[in-house]
Amino acid sequence: MGGERVGKACPTVQREGPRGSACSLHHAGGVRRVVLGLILAFSVAACAADAPSPPAAPSNPNASIAGTWIGELPYQGTTVRMTWTLSQAGANVSGPVLIGFATGTVLVNGVLTGTVSGSALTYTIAVGPGGIPLSPQCVGQLGGTMTASAGSVPTLAGTFALVSSTCTAPISGGAITLTRP
Repeated sequence: MGGERVGKACPTVQREGPRGSACSLHHAGGVRRVVLGLILAFSVAACAADAPSPPAAPSNPNASIAGTWIGELPYQGTTVRMTWTLSQAGANVSGPVLIGFATGTVLVNGVLTGTVSGSALTYTIAVGPGGIPLSPQCVGQLGGTMTASAGSVPTLAGTFALVSSTCTAPISGGAITLTRP
């Protein structure tokens, strides 16, 4: 076979052609395949790195405050019930507020507006003319902050205070806890 060793290692190949030895062509083809493989691997990796990642979940989503909330307040040696009936759109909360006796006698009618940030609710309750049936000319505002807690009994707990009033208000402020019935 004229010194050629077919199927054996290239160093003993004696044949030369216009492009070099058969061994150099064999190795050049292998190198070419390795280079093409590496280019393909890097291209796939680069495409994967450029793929958009899924959006991150909000780190502190706002609590759901919508619904009816009920709690009791001390009032002149007895207790009265405070009821909030709230709607929520994003961070904004609003709805009617009623403070009254178990007999149905109303002390205060107002409208709550507020903002939720995480589990904190900052709010104002506006009481317009006629909102205090025993003193219909009175107007005023209560305000405060509450913290929402989820659990077997969802709660809003915090404080409220008289912000402004044109007369002596029947309720001036304090701590309160409201629950969902």
